[in-house]
Parts: sequence; structure tokens; C-alpha cells
Amino acid sequence: MGSKKNEEKQEERQAVVAADTEVQTVPAAAEREQLIYIGPPLREGGVGIRTNQTFLGGHPAYFKPLYTAYPQIKELFVPVDKLQEAQKQIKKTGTALNAALLSLKGV
Repeated sequence: MGSKKNEEKQEERQAVVAADTEVQTVPAAAEREQLIYIGPPLREGGVGIRTNQTFLGGHPAYFKPLYTAYPQIKELFVPVDKLQEAQKQIKKTGTALNAALLSLKGV
């Protein structure tokens, strides 16, 4: 009798685990991408961005006024795991990151 109850409890636990697994969905990699902005602080159309501001889920849609005014700004959003390399590239003359940064100087 005791073992039958244990078997039922075990089956019940497995059913709960299976149900939890079905309910929880893992977001796509692009949705969970963590970016950091490495350009200068900017403000446009009531929206502002600061250097080293981080974002989860890719490029934020609410920065549309900034993307429109400064198209090169998107290049200055880099994956957090590539921040160290991006910081080297932004200081190196002739790189895409350096060119994007220079285009925003004095803005």
C-alpha cells in the first residue's frame, strides 16, 4: 500500500514538472539580447540616452527619434559580452565604431 502511494506521488510530481515545462517558454536569442550603448549622451524628441546604458531585448523601439536623427547610433549598441573588444575598436582610427562615434561628436 505504501509503495502504491509513493508511485502515485511520483507520477503526480512528474505531471507537474511536465506541465511547468510546457508553460515556460524560452525566449528567442534575439529577444533576450543584452546590449550596451557606448556612444555619447544624446537627447532628441524628448528621448535621451546615456553612455553605458544597457538594454535587454535588442534595440529599444522608443529610441526611434534618435535612430531617425542619428542613423549611425545603432552601431554604438554592442552586445555586452563583446564590450571589451568594442571599446578597443572605438579607440582605433578607421573602424566602424570609431567612425560612428566621430559622426556624433559635437551633437
